[in-house]
Amino acid sequence: MDLRADKRFRVRSKKDIDLLFSQGRRSSNAQITLFALRNDLPDGRCRAGVGVSKRHGNAVRRNRVKRLCREAFRLTRAELPAGWDFMILPRAEANMEVRSLCGSIRTLAGRIAAKSSAEAPSQ
Repeated sequence: MDLRADKRFRVRSKKDIDLLFSQGRRSSNAQITLFALRNDLPDGRCRAGVGVSKRHGNAVRRNRVKRLCREAFRLTRAELPAGWDFMILPRAEANMEVRSLCGSIRTLAGRIAAKSSAEAPSQ
């Protein structure tokens, strides 16, 4: 199992981020909102980006929230559906712990992938 935190696993280009927000599917819970969109990468890896608003506080607090979200993605990456890009938007009032973030990402990604596969044959 590869648990590296390479930049290969991050959504970094503005074009990809804009596509995630405009064409991606959204699901949320009390802790995060997750946008997801299938990517066309040949190796089928999933990638994630994190967006943290100024409501979270100063730069130090925002950077900590980003690090926690990236760590949660890194730990759950092997359990997520392959070939997807994700954008994680944490809620400002939510409790930020890696364990609960992992559960949220797992649950929401599974929900989006299940909806997507259920809708695919009817299109």
